[in-house]
Amino acid sequence: MEFYDVHTHQIFLEDNDDPYHSCIFDVYPLEFEVAKDSYHRHAFSCGIHPWYSEDSDTQMAYLNEIASNIRIVAIGETGLDKLKGPSFDIQIPVFKKHIELSEKLGKPVIIHCVKAWEELIQIRKETDPTQPWIIHGYRGKPELTKRLLHEGFLFSIGDQINVASMQLIPIDALFCETDEDEMTIREIYLQTSQAINMDIEEFAAKIAANVRRVFPSVKAPKPYFSKELEEEI
Repeated sequence: MEFYDVHTHQIFLEDNDDPYHSCIFDVYPLEFEVAKDSYHRHAFSCGIHPWYSEDSDTQMAYLNEIASNIRIVAIGETGLDKLKGPSFDIQIPVFKKHIELSEKLGKPVIIHCVKAWEELIQIRKETDPTQPWIIHGYRGKPELTKRLLHEGFLFSIGDQINVASMQLIPIDALFCETDEDEMTIREIYLQTSQAINMDIEEFAAKIAANVRRVFPSVKAPKPYFSKELEEEI
């Protein structure tokens, strides 16, 4: 099995890293140069979180300079948050700049969205993107899940899941992540595979295929062969 963590803030030291998974580390633009020289095996997503979208011109300008780097495989996380951050008069224009960059470079967008689903859907309709939009840390209810699937969103699942929604999401629209969670990526794979009643090895193979399709430059980790995964975690 190969394990992929498509959104994490948990940077590991090279000599303390788990070779049995590959990550997409989320970094801010001005962090990227140091990060890429410190962590050679993993890929990166790079963008401006909506919480910090105010006074972000310097970060945005630098993002435009570095986003074509092959180590950056996704734009974001970016998006909308009604509970924290500046007004939508500030958040939305910054979000749209990320969308424009994603389309220009042909790289997916990692989406942060809190209580702003109507606005997110409307912006997707307005911009009509060709690149995948992946909602990270998704745990929405079935009604919302159906709407988002209809609009073409993809989903990344962490430690908190809505089992009823998991039953609705096609396996080819699914990824897994650790974000800032305490669960390991193996634990999240196991929990998610059990939620959809799929064997862990088959589930891991399907997620690996999704990663290769959407993030083709992400390096494969060493395969994990343990048959006692459920007992180990």
